[in-house]
Formats: sequence, structure tokens, C-alpha cells
Amino acid sequence: MTKVFNFADVLALMGLVQSVYLIVYILFRAGHVRNVVVPFMCFVILALSFTADFGVPRFQEWKHGELIRNFLWISLPAFSALLIGQVADFGRFPTRAYWMTLLLPIFAGVVGYGLFHRQDVLMTLGSISGCLCFLALWVGRRAFAELRDDKHTKNERYWLIISFVVMNLLIIFSTLLNVSGYIADADFILVRDVLGIGMVYLASTSLLRIYPQSVKLVEKVKSEKSLSKQDEDIVIRIKDLLELDKVYQEANFSRADLARELNISEANVSRIISGHFGKSLPQLINELRVRDSLQLLQQTDAGMLVIAEQVGFASLPTFNRVFKDVMSISPSEYRQQKKA
Repeated sequence: MTKVFNFADVLALMGLVQSVYLIVYILFRAGHVRNVVVPFMCFVILALSFTADFGVPRFQEWKHGELIRNFLWISLPAFSALLIGQVADFGRFPTRAYWMTLLLPIFAGVVGYGLFHRQDVLMTLGSISGCLCFLALWVGRRAFAELRDDKHTKNERYWLIISFVVMNLLIIFSTLLNVSGYIADADFILVRDVLGIGMVYLASTSLLRIYPQSVKLVEKVKSEKSLSKQDEDIVIRIKDLLELDKVYQEANFSRADLARELNISEANVSRIISGHFGKSLPQLINELRVRDSLQLLQQTDAGMLVIAEQVGFASLPTFNRVFKDVMSISPSEYRQQKKA
């Protein structure tokens, strides 16, 4: 029998569409692959969860559909905790200890369904695994205290973390209420989907601003040799790659890479950049990396190596040398001056 389209289906489709949009946005606006691996994984899990909420009731003959549906939702807090840990650590790639927490929902799935073959055991153990993931965040709560006390990030990074924590804990709490029989399955699915949509909304409005933003390029007076209309079109594409895609945050990004992106020769890349920006590509890239680092130095307490890697420098010595060449002082001296 065909399942009637209801409000829960509308919510699931809304969450799915928004999640897919966010995933595509993340992929196309990624400045550095390490910045987006964790949020990408988190919202892929959320998108799959919405897909299961919409699809499983329509394919009830699928033997393992309900298992996969519940497993996806109990996995979400673990991935969310991983994302929250990265946000708290100013975008630094999570440590191995954080990644190990992803084993908890897998363990819950193996024990709950593989051994007991019971959905209630799966969901109970999954809820416990989610609590343990957030307990791990609590153990490392010193980073959260630093965020709370930082006037520059309190209204964005810190409260984004708090909102994500609250929504995930509500998902865990509603799961336990459902297992205990205090919430009917239909109401539970509605609550779960609403909270999931809230997470997507928070991410689309706040999460994508926590990483270093591209600075507006400061153009120098063009050289006497004017650029053609075709060259000016290429300049627009170069700006998009630098301002939007932040390709310079890849440590090994070179003139050859830019030439391939633009489908022109390396010589033309050098000519156009020199003619429009009045500097070489390495100079332009280094200045953009340094300008990105200024924001991190002023607004965060992240370590120098973290900042160097975040903005695209291959090593800390290179970051220190280039920064001093551009700013005439070292990164640590700059931070001291701004926070004095």
C-alpha cells in the first residue's frame, strides 16, 4: 500500500534538500581540505538520515531499513562532537583521540543489532555512545572556556558550539524517551527531524564563517601596459579563485596549478597578475596568507603552527619569515601588540 504523504515527510525532504545544498556549498567553497572533511562527513550523515526518514516507511519490505535509519541517527552525535571539537580548536584537524569516538556508535550497532537483534537496545546504546562523545568534549572543555572569554568569537564560534551541543543532547534525550515509551514513534521522528533541520540552519548561517575569511584583494595601480578584454575576464576568474575558493590556502599551490585552473599558459598567468596586481603570484599568495593570519592572530589563541597550516604555509619557519617580510614584525610580536 502506498504511504500517505504527511508532515513528517515534508520535514524530511526539507532537511534533505538543505543538507545537500550545504554539502555542495562546502565542497565548492572549501579553502583547505582539512577544513571541510569533518563538516562534510557530518552533514552527509545528516542528509542520509533525512533520506532514511523519508524512504524507509515507503519500503517497509526492506529488511534492514529501520536498522540503517536508526543507526544513522545515533551516529550523528558522534560526528557532531567531532565537528564541535574542530570548531573549538579554531579549525585545526581533530586529533586521533577525537576520531576514536566514531567507534562508539559502531560498537552500539554491532552489539544492539548484531548480538541482540533489537532496535531498542541499538537506540539505547547509541544514545549512551552519544553521551560519551560529548563527555569527551567536556573533558577537553578548556578550549571552550577560552572561546567564552574571547570577545571577538563569543557571539559566533562559542554560541554556535553551545547550540550544536544542545541540539544533539535533545536528539539523544528524545531517543531515550522514545525507547522508554514516553514519546510515540511518529512524534519522535518529528522532533528528530526538526532538530536536524535546526542544525543545518545553524551551519548555513554561522558555521561557514568560523574559518578564516578571504580578504578583499587590494589592487595596485596597473602597469602602463594595458590588459585586453580577455585578460580582464581572466582577472575576474583569478579573483574568484583567490577570494572565494581560497586556493592559496593549499600549501603546494603554484603558478602551474593556477594555469591549469585557468587553462592558459604559466607565462600568461605571470603577465596578467603582474599587469593587474603589480606583483608576482608568489608575492600575492604570501600577502593573502599573511592577511588571513592577521585575523587568527587577533581573534584567537591558536598556536603559530596551527595558524601557519591554516592559511597555507608549508612550515612554521616559512610563515615566520614571510610574515616578518610583509609586516616588519614577527607573528608573536604582532599578537602581543594587538592584545596588549
